[in-house]
Amino acid sequence: MESGERRRRLMSAAGAIHSARMEGGDVSPQFYRDAQDFIDGRIDSHTLVSITRARYGLE
Repeated sequence: MESGERRRRLMSAAGAIHSARMEGGDVSPQFYRDAQDFIDGRIDSHTLVSITRARYGLE
């Protein structure tokens, strides 16, 4: 994966974490692991959202 793509993914994950915290939420250790998989290119954004939604019974 290109370094630019990895940086974009990192900034996207950081933005999601920041947003959750600004809304008074917290981020689980499981999400951090899943986000790292996204950043490293092992999963795409759709998969990250699906995994997260399924974890909280939103699928």
